[in-house]
Amino acid sequence: MSNEQLYSMFRESTYSKLDENEKLGLLQETVNRDALERGEIGAPEVRFADLPANESGNAANGVINVNYDMAVRGVQTFEYNGQTIQHTMSDYNCQTLNTVLHENVHCFQDQVIDGTINIDNVQLTNEYQANDFTTSAVLQNGSYQLGSQYLTGETANGYYMYYFQSTERDAHLSAEEKTATILNSISGKYGTEASFEAYAKSVATTGYQATEQEAIQRFQNPNFVKDLNQTLQNQYFGTRVPVDPNTEKAVKAEMVATHQSLQQQMTQTNHLVTKEDTKMSFDPKPVSLEEYNQSLRDTVNAYYEHAMNDPSMSKEEAIKSTAETSEKYLDAVQEFQEAQDMQTDNNALDTADVQENGVASVDAGVPDDSVSDDGVDNDGDGVDGGMDI
Repeated sequence: MSNEQLYSMFRESTYSKLDENEKLGLLQETVNRDALERGEIGAPEVRFADLPANESGNAANGVINVNYDMAVRGVQTFEYNGQTIQHTMSDYNCQTLNTVLHENVHCFQDQVIDGTINIDNVQLTNEYQANDFTTSAVLQNGSYQLGSQYLTGETANGYYMYYFQSTERDAHLSAEEKTATILNSISGKYGTEASFEAYAKSVATTGYQATEQEAIQRFQNPNFVKDLNQTLQNQYFGTRVPVDPNTEKAVKAEMVATHQSLQQQMTQTNHLVTKEDTKMSFDPKPVSLEEYNQSLRDTVNAYYEHAMNDPSMSKEEAIKSTAETSEKYLDAVQEFQEAQDMQTDNNALDTADVQENGVASVDAGVPDDSVSDDGVDNDGDGVDGGMDI
């Protein structure tokens, strides 16, 4: 197929007639071609997944997950007051196209960050590296706190921080622009469709340009996007490029709030979980204690070197502030260790319980009131509804 033939299948009149496997094949081939154009090594695997209604997709470890309800059924499904509500999406074909293109940008960025591929744009590489899932020491109100280099939108205006950090900025804008190019090409040959018009209306009200104007007004800074990402680079590389002080303060507050949110989730589940208030997301990898500890050590060492070379700080101040930062890292590691120990203890208790009772049961699909936890027949039908293992 030519690109024109392939992309014409995103017409609602055609896309709606494709079965699940055909839709998946179309999305996979779209990603294959986009990855080739971007110079990625290989292409991510596209899968359908059961995702929250407000999450159209995510990407991690070379896999793009796309919301099944949206991409296959054309609906948004969510729970409200104990009831399941479904909303029909008139532009689900366009939103699905936008989603896979958005998530593949993240896959491209991953390869730039880890050095799998090299791009000529050094500035962009620096921006992506400064926006990865790493931590740094943030100076706030005269003391240092841990901050996340990737922002998840925890503060009052955090949504704009999330949206315009470099990795999300480029994923939103690139996917929006390429989707528009594809739809315009299709319309030029086949004419427009109601789904295209609905998508264009959505972009006009909630797309990149509209959101950027909102951010500029909210922060009263025409260079908001530039200053946001420069603040992250200053933090990551220890540079001192001037930025708007109010924007810098807001970004640092978001960094600290994001780290606290991620740390809380990690302590509870031993996984980093991103929370994105919009349609697309990264899906961070689980982190071991050793990896977490080493990451924090590396950050402390990098901060120490920066502090010792900072002309505005005396040697004694540099040592003192590094010590304060180190203590915060040690506390974070201790919390992580305690969470892991608790999880290990719970697993040990579960194992001991199984060994003491001798058996466990597996629900074989019998109603809950007919089979007890030990897998013994309790409803008088003479059949053990559980399978002993």
